[in-house]
Amino acid sequence: MTFALTLAALRRHPIGAFLTSLLTIFTASLVGFSAPVALAAWGAGTLAFLEIWYVVEPTVLRRLCGYRAPTFAEHQHLEAALGCSHGIVLIDDTPDLVHARGLRCLIVSRDLLDVLDDRMLSGLVSPKSATLQAANLAGAAVVWIGNLPLVLMWQVVRLIGQVGRLLAMLVGASLVLPLVVCRSGFLRWAGLGCTGLLVSLCSSVLISEGFAAAGLGLLVVWPVLPLLKAVSAWESRRSERAADRATIDAGFGPQLLEALDFLTLAEFDPEVGGLLGVLRMPGAPLPERAEQVRRYLQLQPPVA
Repeated sequence: MTFALTLAALRRHPIGAFLTSLLTIFTASLVGFSAPVALAAWGAGTLAFLEIWYVVEPTVLRRLCGYRAPTFAEHQHLEAALGCSHGIVLIDDTPDLVHARGLRCLIVSRDLLDVLDDRMLSGLVSPKSATLQAANLAGAAVVWIGNLPLVLMWQVVRLIGQVGRLLAMLVGASLVLPLVVCRSGFLRWAGLGCTGLLVSLCSSVLISEGFAAAGLGLLVVWPVLPLLKAVSAWESRRSERAADRATIDAGFGPQLLEALDFLTLAEFDPEVGGLLGVLRMPGAPLPERAEQVRRYLQLQPPVA
């Protein structure tokens, strides 16, 4: 099961996985480690992580995150909308119109169940898209597990960025006029400039002291990690479109479009925090997603 999920994850995030393999080889060469061993460690670590995640996900979501099992009325609503193939469903009691899928669990907020009828719910969280959504989530995990060294370096850069912003505030306070005319813009761009200078200085010091891997890592992570995040977000949106097409091909296209239009009119904001924010992969804005579904429905041949 885990091996099949990993293969599906690689199909959902091929570019991210390719870039991660190149970065893994680059990082291994910096620290004098064997590249094949590093790639093997990445693969083994990913398989172990996904296996553990698949096993403990329901327990963690229930006990640590506070999600609960559906009540009898909520279970009847889910049965009417999704049938018997909805898998493990947990309810989020926070006052938000949110839903997310893990590797095994579907999380739906109580308010979303209250405002969506059976028809709209059957399209929005159709079981036909569950496999693609789980593969998308696993694909993101594959990419970021392979880039853990860069993620750690990025945290160091963020700390340096706080110092750079403080320096920008000191410069702005001494000049006075920039903070009066354009405070936010000055602090942003001056902070970026100060951060760049500090990162370059720290990298030069580390390299000169013999810590070439750490110094080059600081220099590389600044342009590379945002690029990797952008690629991962694009592949997640691509997977979202594939999941929507699977829902439409299964005959739930009108229901999905009705749900998206309803949430758009309700000015639903899908940005959520916590673990639910981690499980919600980046996707297109709701109006754009609804328009994509509408175009795909128009391209479908009429049913005889």
